Amino acid sequence: MAPREPAPVSIQQILANNIRTARRKLGYSQMQLAERADISPSHMNELEQAKKWISADSMERIAGALGLEPFMLLLPPGYSQATDAFSLLAEFAASVREQVDGALDSTLKDVLRRRRGYGPTPEHDDEPGNSEEPPGTDD
Repeated sequence: MAPREPAPVSIQQILANNIRTARRKLGYSQMQLAERADISPSHMNELEQAKKWISADSMERIAGALGLEPFMLLLPPGYSQATDAFSLLAEFAASVREQVDGALDSTLKDVLRRRRGYGPTPEHDDEPGNSEEPPGTDD
């Protein structure tokens, strides 16, 4: 008798397992994740039990609450034997998000500084007298 192959796992079950795994890695209860994703706790439970399918909007909100990209919730088990790709992708997504936030913050500060007249404007960068410090702060 030939060994039985495992039953195929549905995409709905993969999604349910990935939501549960990511939620547990972050230490969230179902209730906490539901609140963060603006989804009812009963719907969150049904998603984790693979009893209900998910809308694209809900998938984006859940992924965002978990610090992931939506596609990451659909990655099947065993896609990488050498590394824990799920954790690697989660770390990568968080790193990109931090870098983007940092760049946006820095750009916003530069724009505000220029608007207040504290720094050089792009068209007058090389003119004398333009400084990064507000007027009257020389020691």
